[in-house]
Amino acid sequence: MKIKNFSRAILKPHSYILISLIVLIFAFLCNSCSTNADKGTISGTVMLVNDSDNPSLNPVDYAGVTVALYKTAVLDTTLVRINQQYPQIGVQITQETEFDHRNFNPLKVVSTDAEGKFSFPSLTAGNYNLVLWKTDWGIRYLCSVRAEEKENNNLGTIELYPATSYNSTIVSEPTIFKSDHSYFVLTDVNFMSSVEFQPRTQIFINPACMLKFFGAVITPEFTSSQDMWKITSGKDIYSTAQITMDFDNYYSTVNFYGEQVNIKSGFVSYGDNALNSINVSSSEMNYMVFRDCGTAFTINQGNVDVRYLVIYNCNNSGIVYISNIDGSDTSVYITKSIAIDIIQRAVSAEKAKNLYINNCYFQDNYFAISNKYCSGIIEYNEFSNNYYDLYYSKIHTSLHNEIHYNNFYKSYNKSIFLTGEINNITNNNFYGPTDYFIYILRSVNPFSMVYADVNATNNYWAVAEVDQYLADAEDDPRCPYHILYLPKHENQVREAGIQ
Repeated sequence: MKIKNFSRAILKPHSYILISLIVLIFAFLCNSCSTNADKGTISGTVMLVNDSDNPSLNPVDYAGVTVALYKTAVLDTTLVRINQQYPQIGVQITQETEFDHRNFNPLKVVSTDAEGKFSFPSLTAGNYNLVLWKTDWGIRYLCSVRAEEKENNNLGTIELYPATSYNSTIVSEPTIFKSDHSYFVLTDVNFMSSVEFQPRTQIFINPACMLKFFGAVITPEFTSSQDMWKITSGKDIYSTAQITMDFDNYYSTVNFYGEQVNIKSGFVSYGDNALNSINVSSSEMNYMVFRDCGTAFTINQGNVDVRYLVIYNCNNSGIVYISNIDGSDTSVYITKSIAIDIIQRAVSAEKAKNLYINNCYFQDNYFAISNKYCSGIIEYNEFSNNYYDLYYSKIHTSLHNEIHYNNFYKSYNKSIFLTGEINNITNNNFYGPTDYFIYILRSVNPFSMVYADVNATNNYWAVAEVDQYLADAEDDPRCPYHILYLPKHENQVREAGIQ
């Protein structure tokens, strides 16, 4: 009896171990089933719609469309902050403006079956971006598509249209770039007649190639960043592998000619000289986003009216105005725009009679505003972390500058490098830190960049010894002029900054 009980005592722990293993395996399998059951699915159907005059593209079935699934892009944190703080300026950036599938490796890639169906099962709940394409057909972006736990998000029918390629140098007939269609520019192309851009059209230009529009150009009214038309480089556009979009992959330029140019509601990326207005008497641009370009927008003459732009990550400059006519009676007006992370000049103006810049945000640029031979009014702007905020680079006797109601935060060199005859700098907030808030000295005769005392009264200075941050006759007796800063505001100017 004792032996029997002893046997039971020996065997019992092994029974417990076996039972425990069975329970653990069962729990793991149940948990795995439960986990998979909690996952979401994104599915849909791609329909190939041949709206071209090429019958060879009539689909036999809808198989063979590549559908790639991506994580959403991380939105630029500085732009997100500015969008939230000042929703009345620029354009709200979204996945449509930030996401380019060439910058990422896909999470999953599938092909449609004969009925055009595709499915991505077992997805963790969250937002995803989808990209669809097929050889000889276009490419579609579906951004911020939601996967929900235990649900199938069926996107329904997604239409894909034949791609249009341009490999001849002259297009004589009027052209419509249609919504949700893709156009490939394979060589330098000149459009001689009128052109219309519809919402969500996409134009892909081969690296180093050029596009020119000589007729009237019609662009849609702005609704949201989701409906913007797009111009970008065509480098490896059908690739599922992540690639590096360096400067050699940029397209050369897009030029607009004519009596008047009015461009709006577009997104432009990976262009060397992205957009240019050439010999146009009046250029208008509204609700545009430029990203990862050499220079975003260049104008060589005439009046300019720019509103609601976002320009960032440019290797050279943002907006460049260089008149080819001396003494021209022209005005450059820039308002409610954002320029960040521009390697050279966020705004550069030369030989415009009047330069007006207001309600703009400038951050992390070398020159926020570079001014040559332009009188003007700079007011209600925000300057932060630029090397120079305002840089008046050429000495001139007759310039008249009005600088009011701006916020000058940290600059790495000088907030205002000044020239001209009449300079009124009032009701601004100068916070710093910086080397100099205002600088007027010159190392050679006449030892001053200005031709009269500078009126810098009625500003707020966030420093105790203001004169230590002003470079004038007090610093070099050869300079005949002073920066007059008294009286000064004891408290911040509430009205300063973006309105």
